[in-house]
Amino acid sequence: METKQFKSVGIWLDQSKAHFIGYHEGEAQFLETLISPHERIKREEGEVSDTARFSPNPSVLSNNEYRKNNIAQNELNEYYKMLEDKIAKYDDILLFGPGTAKDQFKNRLAENKSFSKKWVSVQNSDKMTDNQLLAFVRDFYKS
Repeated sequence: METKQFKSVGIWLDQSKAHFIGYHEGEAQFLETLISPHERIKREEGEVSDTARFSPNPSVLSNNEYRKNNIAQNELNEYYKMLEDKIAKYDDILLFGPGTAKDQFKNRLAENKSFSKKWVSVQNSDKMTDNQLLAFVRDFYKS
């Protein structure tokens, strides 16, 4: 398979992975898949509930919840930074997929000055097969 210089890319992403699909002259081609370091459900050995042990109110939460949230946010930021590094060479960027990850990533790109001259579009889509991903990117860039 010959290597092409793609200037347009479609990225199907959620918080666990991102599929990169290059587009050039009517053809869409899979480039790579990036796996996120973010673990959705993380359980540590010996972990108990997040409520404070000696509180008379069982709804009071301990500092453990904040620590878990900070770890999750740092992992997501690392994932988005990896995505930014991968798409820096593209001029036209299509972000699509389920959930809110694509919107969060677009907002992050809007704050980054190096992406101010690039064209970024966001589309909603569900989970798709490989052929559906290629067709989605091809149809989007043709119209």
